[in-house]
Amino acid sequence: MTRLDERLEEVALGEIDGLSLREALRKLFTSGLIDRRRCERLAIRREVELLQRRGVPRCEAFEVAAQEFCCSYEKARNAFYDKSI
Repeated sequence: MTRLDERLEEVALGEIDGLSLREALRKLFTSGLIDRRRCERLAIRREVELLQRRGVPRCEAFEVAAQEFCCSYEKARNAFYDKSI
C-alpha cells in the first residue's frame, strides 16, 4: 500500500467514523466513494455463478439475473464475461 493509498484510506474512514456498517456503506455509495457500476457488475456475476451452481444453464442464468437487476440480457452477459470492470 502506498502512502497515497493510506492517506485516502484515512479520508474514507473519516467519512464513516461512528457509523454502523450499513450506514457507512450507504454514505460511501451516496458520496461516490464506492463505484456503483463495479458493484453492480460483481453482483450480477455472482448471481449468474450462483444460479449455475444450482444447475441453471448459463444463458437462462443471464435471463434471470437480467430480470433480478432490471437490466438487459446483454448487460448481464457482459458483466459475467468482462472481468476487467
